[in-house]
Amino acid sequence: MKKTLISLLAATMLLTGSTTLLSAAQGKNQTKPFLIQGKLPHLTMMVKILWDDEDLALTPKQQEELIIIRKHTMGSAKALKIKIIKLETQVVKASETGKKPADMKKMVDEIAALRAQATMIHLECIYNTRAVLSADQLYIVE
Repeated sequence: MKKTLISLLAATMLLTGSTTLLSAAQGKNQTKPFLIQGKLPHLTMMVKILWDDEDLALTPKQQEELIIIRKHTMGSAKALKIKIIKLETQVVKASETGKKPADMKKMVDEIAALRAQATMIHLECIYNTRAVLSADQLYIVE
């Protein structure tokens, strides 16, 4: 149990301590595609960290379901992230060349829509992961 608590503490610190809403130094690989930054749990990451933990005791059926949830979430979020980065780069370049804000509105609206879509995928992941885990397992993961 001590090992589990240390793992949870370390993961929580990594998730909450390093996330910044706006950061000028944020690189492409650090950008998150979500509207809500650092306030929602990343349950699949916690489950991944504790995958073989004796206290969590995932059944083979749960593992199978959780893998499907994780693959869907990660694949969808990565695809959206690529689109978001591309559009953000275009907006920055347009701004640097003196384009009018009205000329960039369509791209900004599309970025917002993609971030909203990514946030909904994240919320679905949280909901679906919670549905797979028992109350005791959720207590360990959350």
